[in-house]
Amino acid sequence: MRTKSFLTVTIMVFIAISCFGQRERSGIYFTANDYERHHLSFAIDCKTEKHKIKSNMIFHPKEITIKHNNTNYKYSKDTIYGIQYCDGAIIRIYKNLEYPLVNPNEMIMIYKVVSMGFGKNNPPKTEYYFSKDVKSEIETLSIYNLKKAFLSNHKFHDLIDAVFHQDKELYAYDDFHKIMKINRVLQISLEIK
Repeated sequence: MRTKSFLTVTIMVFIAISCFGQRERSGIYFTANDYERHHLSFAIDCKTEKHKIKSNMIFHPKEITIKHNNTNYKYSKDTIYGIQYCDGAIIRIYKNLEYPLVNPNEMIMIYKVVSMGFGKNNPPKTEYYFSKDVKSEIETLSIYNLKKAFLSNHKFHDLIDAVFHQDKELYAYDDFHKIMKINRVLQISLEIK
């Protein structure tokens, strides 16, 4: 069992190291496989190059435009997996909606969506979502949905019940292990005999 946990940690360190250099790049991921391989289309080195990616346009909400090397490109959002910006932010496109990714190097991917409120009585609203992995559907982050996503991992279910008492606790960060707490709980569930 120690070999399995060592392998898990080794893979996560490799992913973190390989993604570290990605922060200074920007571009488009057309597929989940592109994202897994860190293959950006229309990629630039943010220190020396510039381009414009527009994805949240009022009159064309289902399109993404890219100005790259003085040429304009237009794509339907349903043909794009995600966008990486120069500041390191990664946005996943799912069902023509944008989901900002909180933890790009972890198995359970957490997304934080802030919708702007209008007026005094309607403050901004923050909602959290997750996907089981890179290729899975995005769902509302809840204890029930996590258990459903990992239906056969009963150790994970038991640990979720022991550690989390409310859905709002699921997006907590583990400062000691430098990982979202739910992913740490998943790791532990995979290490237990």
